[in-house]
Amino acid sequence: MKIVCLVKQVPAIGAIEFDEETKTLKREGVPLELNVFDRYAVQHAAALGDEVVAMTMGPPQAEDALRECLALGADRAIHLSDRVFAVADTLGTSRTLALAVRKEGADLVLCGRKTTDSETWQVPPEVAAFLGWPHLTSVVGLEPGLRVTREADDTEEIYEVQPPAVLSVAAPPDGEPRAKDGPIEVWQASDLADDLRPNDKRFGQTGSPTRVLAVRDSRPERKRLRAESAEEAARLVADLLAERAPAPPSWEKPGHIAERPAASYDSWSVVELIDGRPRRISLELLARGRELAGKMGGKNVALVIGHALEDAIAELGRHGAEIVYAVDDPALAGYHPELWTRVVKRVLAEHLPRVCLIPATPQGRDFGPRAAGELELGMTGDCVGVDIIKAGRLLQQKPAFGGNIVSVIMGATTPQLATVRPRMYEPLKPRDDAQAEVRTLAPGDLTAPRLRLADRRTSDRGAALDEADVVVCAGPGIDLAALEKAAAAAGAAVGGSQGASVSRGRQIGLLGRPVAPRLYVAVGVEDDPEHWAGSVKAGVIVSIGDSAPEAADVSLDADWQEVLPNLLDLAPRHPDTELL
Repeated sequence: MKIVCLVKQVPAIGAIEFDEETKTLKREGVPLELNVFDRYAVQHAAALGDEVVAMTMGPPQAEDALRECLALGADRAIHLSDRVFAVADTLGTSRTLALAVRKEGADLVLCGRKTTDSETWQVPPEVAAFLGWPHLTSVVGLEPGLRVTREADDTEEIYEVQPPAVLSVAAPPDGEPRAKDGPIEVWQASDLADDLRPNDKRFGQTGSPTRVLAVRDSRPERKRLRAESAEEAARLVADLLAERAPAPPSWEKPGHIAERPAASYDSWSVVELIDGRPRRISLELLARGRELAGKMGGKNVALVIGHALEDAIAELGRHGAEIVYAVDDPALAGYHPELWTRVVKRVLAEHLPRVCLIPATPQGRDFGPRAAGELELGMTGDCVGVDIIKAGRLLQQKPAFGGNIVSVIMGATTPQLATVRPRMYEPLKPRDDAQAEVRTLAPGDLTAPRLRLADRRTSDRGAALDEADVVVCAGPGIDLAALEKAAAAAGAAVGGSQGASVSRGRQIGLLGRPVAPRLYVAVGVEDDPEHWAGSVKAGVIVSIGDSAPEAADVSLDADWQEVLPNLLDLAPRHPDTELL
């Protein structure tokens, strides 16, 4: 089996700095390395493939990343290097990589699930879209015969894969790398297209529908206070929670400010369910969608996909949806990448919403970019903010390096698509007298997908970290059972840093998952940039332990079992609903 690994060279974690004068990232002297998830992809490929080809698109220095791939077991490498490729967004990058994969030929394409610099999660599904191959994201297990385990928030899904396919991996394999020293070829745009012409819309900036308007340092100001006692820590935290309490969203839609486009001027949100109920992130997007719809002079629309949707539809109306489009079919009772992509793609193409917001979850990051790639629409991934400007365009705030840097992005295609991280917005307070107009949509083609789902099993729910107002994080060596018992009494969710005894789905950090609770309490966590990048958007951060990280508002060196209960007594409570 021939495997092509798509890789990227990125700045070393913790090495990026923002230049306040030039309003740009400092790049001179910044150490570069092979993206860690791409390293996993090459290691998996070396264990599975008869021939492994590493491929990257980037400037001349990206050759160093390819040499590292050879040291990890790749047989040879291809460097796509041409000024024509410069300033490409994810769609432009994916189109170019797909052309190169077609030229090279492959049975399987392996990628890392995301890059640690831009954190888009989009290139693997969009490459698969341009190739017309099935794909799976967040792969944590790859067995001979291509039995593939995909990790979601509350389940692990086992698929039987027939090549060709594109897989993005999230975990390393067992075993040691087999170092090789193969050749590195350099390909230019003329190697990918015989009919190359000036300003060719397949490559680089001209082939990219999104533009970066500005880059900002978005690191929140932290108090960096050192408390001398548990009582002082509790007092400081109480004051900060009150000061930083989020303003509740309003049911009143703002006035229309945007020029009405020819297409629909509605704001749509794709709804994700757990146990038949809308997840909190879906209700957050509905609340934000109501604001966006008001500014465009349109309706706030929810798109819900699944089976037996009556209760979910009623809940969406109570939380601000004016119209609910329901796609209900037994084949959609459980998530499947190909089926969801078909439904979302067809709905977007037929209804042309002005804006469509998608949860930045393992599910939304899977079908969203794939649908965008098949329709060749611009998409911004993992947004921390979205708004409407006068021209009716969606202004998107895209985090990088864990959220320490934010790019302001605008797209040129319609529908305007964005995945949005959980807990960036507050849900509306539900109203029992609110009802949505319900419209039923036919599911369309749900014939047998190319990826066969062999099994689905419940896993340790990482989704709770997105729902809770309070998250407690265990560091290495912390008694997890005791910590979970203390947290449960306050309704707090528990995660862990790298090295803690938690499941992979509950690891918090740049290599794990981002969280943004109102109160984040780290217990015995070291001052590691990789970890603290995962809690940049938290409201108030407390560190209990020896270190006093700059990322914390309040630090205290004390026995966590004595301090934590006092802090959790301050925990914010959701008075209206138990959000999923």
